[in-house]
Amino acid sequence: IYLISVSRTLEPTAHLARQLQFVYTQLVSILTRKGLEHVFKRKHGFDLRNLLGNSGEQVLSHLVGAMDGHKLASSLPLHTSMSFVLGAPWCARLPLPLRNQVNKALLSVKSQHLIYAVLLAKNQLVQFVRPRKTALWAEDLLLIINLVNSSSSFRESEGTWTPLCLPLYSPDANVFAYICYLHKHGAPDVCLVLVASSDNEFFTLSASKDSVAESLVAAGVLAKIQTCAHKPPFVIEVLQQPPTSLSKDVLHFIYFSTAMNQFVAPGLTAPYTHAKSQQRLMRHYQSLAFWLHRQHRSQRMLVVASDSQTMVAWVDRDVELYLALSPLATRASALAACSRILKWIKKEEQSLFITPQMW
Repeated sequence: IYLISVSRTLEPTAHLARQLQFVYTQLVSILTRKGLEHVFKRKHGFDLRNLLGNSGEQVLSHLVGAMDGHKLASSLPLHTSMSFVLGAPWCARLPLPLRNQVNKALLSVKSQHLIYAVLLAKNQLVQFVRPRKTALWAEDLLLIINLVNSSSSFRESEGTWTPLCLPLYSPDANVFAYICYLHKHGAPDVCLVLVASSDNEFFTLSASKDSVAESLVAAGVLAKIQTCAHKPPFVIEVLQQPPTSLSKDVLHFIYFSTAMNQFVAPGLTAPYTHAKSQQRLMRHYQSLAFWLHRQHRSQRMLVVASDSQTMVAWVDRDVELYLALSPLATRASALAACSRILKWIKKEEQSLFITPQMW
């Protein structure tokens, strides 16, 4: 398969290549690697649209839009695009006691053929559970999130049973996903995805869905998760107040935990309330990430100043921190801002990040 990208966005080549890699893995998730190889061995130049059908094309189209979600025509948030730049999900913020209730509900539906249980609030990851000896790779998780958000039919259904391939779990075989939005329980933007290794688990997983939803309602958690779907985890103004007292030169930031493969970021406020300004911010973040990961770079800090803003990247062993500051910010003030953000993240990390739960 040859994948070609034609772009006028001035994105770094490495990021365009990464997007093409996601398109390929999404193709594999629909048809499996073995299926793709079999088709092209039988007939070179075969038009894959004949196999993908409308639903498959819709999934791919949504993926392309999600990876470039800051475009003027898109309603997807910048954070969705950053998920694909970083290769990591955007996490919903939830107080630890409430997240523990979610964990308890998901862990309670363990069954012989259940591989993963994933709870989403729109594009935000709320929690997931996996077997002790089976990883859930971030790239596979992003493909699940894209699939769920690609079609309104999932929202309208009482529960959808669909085969899919998770390329990093097993590229040549399908698993089976039960996808259900919990609108009957007052949470129309919260989706539960249960992934099984057997195609005979529909009724078992349907009962498991009811059990999870009832547990979340009884614990008073589901309504709060529904709220997460309509607001960012936090806004920058919260950190600019005591006791954190972050400088008002800081306009936005992204904190990426490379150890957990998750990231958090504040909601977009002034001066990033318009599509064009969000587009510029996205391009700056992409460029920072590109330069930060170039070969033979040894610096822990990268500063790029312009007339409109100062962009900073700071990296440590398990952390990448990207900041957008006012154009008058200095290197010293940027370092001070990094320090304050890191301290705040450390204090709030149990609500900001997800600790994988295992059966």
